[in-house]
Amino acid sequence: MKKTAWISGIALASLIALPGVGCKKETPGQQAPTFSRVQVDIPKLLQATTAAGQPARTAVNKLRQDLRYHKYEDALAALDSLKEMPELNDAQKKVVDQVIEQVKQAAKANEASGATPVP
Repeated sequence: MKKTAWISGIALASLIALPGVGCKKETPGQQAPTFSRVQVDIPKLLQATTAAGQPARTAVNKLRQDLRYHKYEDALAALDSLKEMPELNDAQKKVVDQVIEQVKQAAKANEASGATPVP
């Protein structure tokens, strides 16, 4: 009887412990969204400007909205205002510059495709 209880205890412990082994999926970082077939690294921009405060978050949210509706000129204006914020340091401004280039590429691709902005 003791042998059966011991084996049952091991079997039960195995059933409890083993389902968690090997089931962890790696969660990749948030992927950069694509606009007009160009990836715009908004997650990196958001991460870089998080410490800059509410005005920076507001500018990034405006950028997201403008890109979503293919308003590239407005998106570039939001990025310019973000870059001019005194709260940003040089490393943060470098990330803003990278995103500006990505948005310019997306705007060119959008123009080449003949798509019109959504009103």
